[in-house]
Amino acid sequence: MPKVSEEHREARRRQILDAAWVCFARNGFHKTSMPDVFAEAGLSAGAVYRYFPGKEALITAIAETSMRQLVEILDAHLRAPDLPPPEELLPELMEDLTALGGSAPAPMAPQVWSEMMRDPRIAGAVAGTLGDIQQRLAEMCRRYQAAGVLAPGLDPGDTARVLVALIQGWIIQWNTMGLAAHQQITAGVRGLLTRAPRSATHG
Repeated sequence: MPKVSEEHREARRRQILDAAWVCFARNGFHKTSMPDVFAEAGLSAGAVYRYFPGKEALITAIAETSMRQLVEILDAHLRAPDLPPPEELLPELMEDLTALGGSAPAPMAPQVWSEMMRDPRIAGAVAGTLGDIQQRLAEMCRRYQAAGVLAPGLDPGDTARVLVALIQGWIIQWNTMGLAAHQQITAGVRGLLTRAPRSATHG
């Protein structure tokens, strides 16, 4: 019997994850059954269980994939010759996430965060990725400080934590309240970050 290539295994795993993503987005983690995933993927139970032993494994893989999307976007910005102005960084990140598919950014992320509160295994699986996100945002803060566009007294790690909280809230509001919420937050972020330096000079 010929050996299954690594490319075939990865393609099959991707097929199963894509099917699980559709099911989870449609019905949520807990209302989705494994037979739902089998049907969406067009595969037998045995074919799916060969790659994922159960729904928890699928949820973990989806959680990791969802979080890694933002890491990859941040890496792309860090590789660029210049960062966007601070007031444009977060709006650009939201647009980048939305460009991955759908009408709002990272629609699976709120489910992942909710599951992290319920299941310590999920929390442990994505903790490192959340740390990667904060690390990259801290590096961006240091670059802004070096360029003189962010106050030198700010702690990059603390500032990155605030940015993570803002990103999470932004994703939740856009997914639950629609485009108007995104537009309002975009305007608010731009206003805060462009006006703060001027007010500081007159303080």
